[in-house]
Amino acid sequence: MAKEDSPKLRVVGFNEDTKAVFRTCNPEGHDYIEVPWSRMDSVKWIAQRLEDKIRVSLHHWYLATADGVIFRTFGELVMSTEAFRVKDQVVLTLLMPTDLNEFSDSHLKQHEWRRTAAVPGNATNDLERCVAEFHLIDPKPSEAWGACLAQRKAADKHLEDGLAEHAGEDRPEIYKKIEAAVDDVLACTDLDDAEDAVHDCIVPLSPELIDDGWGNVSGADVLSRIYSPTNPAAVDVYLEYHYRTRYSSVEFHYNVYYRVHASIANAQLSLTTPRGPRKMNGFRPFMQMGLADVPAGKRWRAIEERTVRETLRLVLASVGISFSAASDPEDEDDEDAFEMGQLRWEGLEGSERWLGRNIRRVAGCDPMARDGEESAEEEDFEEEDDSDEEDDDEDFSDEEQFGGGAGPECRHQ
Repeated sequence: MAKEDSPKLRVVGFNEDTKAVFRTCNPEGHDYIEVPWSRMDSVKWIAQRLEDKIRVSLHHWYLATADGVIFRTFGELVMSTEAFRVKDQVVLTLLMPTDLNEFSDSHLKQHEWRRTAAVPGNATNDLERCVAEFHLIDPKPSEAWGACLAQRKAADKHLEDGLAEHAGEDRPEIYKKIEAAVDDVLACTDLDDAEDAVHDCIVPLSPELIDDGWGNVSGADVLSRIYSPTNPAAVDVYLEYHYRTRYSSVEFHYNVYYRVHASIANAQLSLTTPRGPRKMNGFRPFMQMGLADVPAGKRWRAIEERTVRETLRLVLASVGISFSAASDPEDEDDEDAFEMGQLRWEGLEGSERWLGRNIRRVAGCDPMARDGEESAEEEDFEEEDDSDEEDDDEDFSDEEQFGGGAGPECRHQ
């Protein structure tokens, strides 16, 4: 709760009538009002302090941020709103209902994903059209470029429509997390000017996420498609995440699946996802984790194809998991780490070394000195799990191995 000696934010009026009211209420005659605030506030508490100063009920006006977010219900938390993370003084604008259309036309916050724009020209075939539209990198001839062009345009449109639903709001954290994770991976490559084109190859199609408003994720169903910048091909990546704490139990599972489109033949956009062990819709497990697998042990499943370290990281990044795998065996301070940021994926702690070790193994990278070691917890887990080794090799033998049944409840006091 803010106190009188807390930092103060400034509220300005959008129209002249509001500014006149502010001049009347401001002891020094300024056309703005300042009220204290803290990062533990909700926007409603700030609105109530302003209400006390201007003597106009908060039910008759709105507040908006400098970057075009309109608070219509005042239910937002300050710490989860971008406008309150600035170093300088926070400035809000008071809007009357009659101001909304004019403000929206000129200030409403919009969201974009693509960083490249189509190059106009006189393309004569589908490959040339794809190069102009998506800035392909050393593309290979194929009869599938026509279908790929139509489908990828549909995917981009689907993404744009999803972002448009959040006009006048901050972009949902899952989009920010995916973009930040992708950028972290691309920064480790030598793509240089082609980075933006590869960024645009990652298309979040269905980023559904549930958190508590403070960044603690309790559930997620995230589907992204990674288009190849070279061939008319793609990989779907699907994250299924569930975390609940109850009075005497914890529920947790974390599954990542992938599906390869070796050659895109269908111009239509399909958004199917795994729906149980008997209806995987072409998906295969990339990695799975439940409470029975903490700490990480034999039950973890890693992708089978041999690929480079950055590609594996990019797969995780496409669904919002930012992971940095250590790469310098000579540097003792180079460690595997999850980058949580504004979203916290509970239940992943303690798995960093296992994931980094397997990424290096699958990618053919030099191992770190600690890769040959196992923690005491991992050794204990391996001993307990030996009797179940045959079951672990089965591919989803029953419903309990899929999704919510990935592990038993963990009982605690």
